[in-house]
Amino acid sequence: MKQERVFDESGIPKIRVVADYPTSKALKLHPDLRNHLKSTDPPRIKNEDRETLLLYNKYIAKDLYDIEIKFAEHAIIPTPIMRYNFLMHVIKPNSSMIEIGTGASAIIAMLAAKHFNTQVYATEIDKEYIKLANHNIKRNKLEPKITVFDSHGSFFDNVVPSGLKVDYIISNPPYYDKILSPKVIWGGKNHELIGEGEMGESFILRFIKEGWNYLKSPGTISFIIPKTRQNTLIAVEDFLNSHNYDYDIIGLLAGNRTRFIFRIFKNNLLDINRLSEMD
Repeated sequence: MKQERVFDESGIPKIRVVADYPTSKALKLHPDLRNHLKSTDPPRIKNEDRETLLLYNKYIAKDLYDIEIKFAEHAIIPTPIMRYNFLMHVIKPNSSMIEIGTGASAIIAMLAAKHFNTQVYATEIDKEYIKLANHNIKRNKLEPKITVFDSHGSFFDNVVPSGLKVDYIISNPPYYDKILSPKVIWGGKNHELIGEGEMGESFILRFIKEGWNYLKSPGTISFIIPKTRQNTLIAVEDFLNSHNYDYDIIGLLAGNRTRFIFRIFKNNLLDINRLSEMD
């Protein structure tokens, strides 16, 4: 029997995601969270309850990053700590960035603008999400740093300003080929989840190919894929290798979950450190 191929993690450095926000601290700041605990000793929130996750991540965004967020009813609940750690390893301060698929919260765009002084050009396909993203941006007084464009189903062409070139292009992309049992707890519409293609890789490959012309030289394209999406990881890495892209991979560990960051470099004179220099 042929052994199924798995994504080769050997040689990929793993970085533990840490944040000074234990549940005990959250409870002191927000006593209303006590109604959302599944245990008290030690205190643990109901991570299987959508209302709890919405409230908890809202407080994380405010307490750790000074960002006020209103979430959409059916959208994916973003985890601010993971998004911030993602940005830490893919952008540098005082730069420019295109984000493909900012979502209803626009959390990545706002973190980049507020904490990295990044000029952000964000795209989104869902008109409801665009409205809420702009609400969140305005609420946090980040309009001068972030512009949201209606993508109309496109990525770059006829979406962002003609001739625009940026230091970084990023996405937290959809990567499922199909949804067999949707996680209604975390939510998400199909366009947030389904990456199309045999392995859910089509969105990512198109994002890379079309984004290249909008990237400065030097510049970096980055995205993140969870370890559970083995076939997607393999399909993306095979594409990068077959087309001779210059890239590296970082593993982010959060609890017992691993997500892999791909960083694709345009030219060797980089404005972001290689792993050997960074870690």
